[in-house]
Amino acid sequence: MPIFVSPCRLRAISKYYAHQEQSGRDKLAHLANQLNTFILAKLRHVLFALYFAMIALRHNPEDSANDKSCQYTTRTSARSLSQGTYGSLGTAEDIFIALDVTESSPLLEKATPALPTLNHTKDCLNWRSVCLLLMCVCALGLAAYLLWRQTQLPGLGYRLSLIGHDIWSDRAMIGKGKLLDPLAVVSVYFTHTESEGCTEDCLELLHRLQQQQRPEELPYNFLIAGDCQAFEARGWQYESNYEELPQATSLVVAFVGNFSQRPPSVCQLQTAQALLLESLKRRRIQPEYILHVVGQAEAVQQQLQRWPRYAGGEVE
Repeated sequence: MPIFVSPCRLRAISKYYAHQEQSGRDKLAHLANQLNTFILAKLRHVLFALYFAMIALRHNPEDSANDKSCQYTTRTSARSLSQGTYGSLGTAEDIFIALDVTESSPLLEKATPALPTLNHTKDCLNWRSVCLLLMCVCALGLAAYLLWRQTQLPGLGYRLSLIGHDIWSDRAMIGKGKLLDPLAVVSVYFTHTESEGCTEDCLELLHRLQQQQRPEELPYNFLIAGDCQAFEARGWQYESNYEELPQATSLVVAFVGNFSQRPPSVCQLQTAQALLLESLKRRRIQPEYILHVVGQAEAVQQQLQRWPRYAGGEVE
């Protein structure tokens, strides 16, 4: 028997599984690649800076002065040499005599003044070398700081798998609900769907719940399924559809399943906590928010009364 799937439903399923394919290992590998690229890019600049610093340290300006002073030219008048022991040189032009400083000669000592003594250990680290070293230190410090900032995990320390409304649902919410002002949200209400639960194939169960609410969307802002994923129904953008609750100042989160006797799983509770932290991070609820429990969800109330900001249950 052939199975016919609408194009809209097929697109939603494709988006859902495309989102699911990015596992935690893929995210970790992507982060490692980013860190590797960042380190290599910064390391190249640091190596260039160290290379030029070593060149500056090797280059001593006194070495060139020593090389120039190793040889010098003595200009002597021909007339002063014409009265030598071996006769006169006549009217010869001036004679230039090149001598090595290392050679010892009495004539050199009398004819030339003493050269100043060069201090090879003086100014080994001139101001240029000092500047280059300071630049290298600053570059290393900046690279370490940027690497630390890039590798920092979220300070709140949570992991949330949130499935957007357009990924799992084929119902459009644009223009079909009242917009929710995040500055006015001061309460978060938890409840349950009072239906069967799920640990896998939760998307099919959510679609069945949608069929019961036609033509409107589910009345909750978010749903937390048994596969530890949060599904966006009305989200942070639209008000819930609970008439007995202050819709303009609250969010409604529902655990998928019946939890009047048994509590939600540990991962569902952790996902609920992560959703609260994500709401704070996105500034969709006020920092002074309070928690409530509505519906026949005594087991949910027993769990949430241990949480901070719990203000009591409103069990019908």
